[in-house]
Amino acid sequence: MNTALDKGIRQNVGFRSETELVDRVIRFLKRHKSPWGRVQTLTEWDYRSGITDILARTQHNEVIAFEAKLTDWRRAIHQAYRNTTFALRSYVVLPDQVAKRAKASTEIFTSYGVGLCACTARGLSVLIEARESDPLMEWLTKRAHATFDGLINVTRTAGPSGLRQSPLPAT
Repeated sequence: MNTALDKGIRQNVGFRSETELVDRVIRFLKRHKSPWGRVQTLTEWDYRSGITDILARTQHNEVIAFEAKLTDWRRAIHQAYRNTTFALRSYVVLPDQVAKRAKASTEIFTSYGVGLCACTARGLSVLIEARESDPLMEWLTKRAHATFDGLINVTRTAGPSGLRQSPLPAT
């Protein structure tokens, strides 16, 4: 993405890259500036059928998946829907201005059971709530928990940010 148009798009969404968006969302999740409170996080979790941008586990052991995109929210919906095979809820995360435009297509998000979050300078907000559903592949949910528990190696160097894990803060 080196064209003047691409540069203009990046400036309009407030992020230079998807990695920068993911990093900001992770910061908010670590600071409990989200509707889910204290969570553990993983980035770029590879589950063979795809790679989830952010995986979170709540204090209630709920697995939540997030797909982050700068502009292509329609593609993110399909990726987020795929994450419902193992996650209790799945969301698309977009920069605030893009999320506001995507919200006009609420029916697409609700038909897939996928939620929509907006990332601003102040935090993360839910614009469309994800439908809670029982994961179709319980074994994959168990694998996600095992990864959080450190039973599966979480070090991976592929991708721009690699796989990172943050522990659940002590209470």
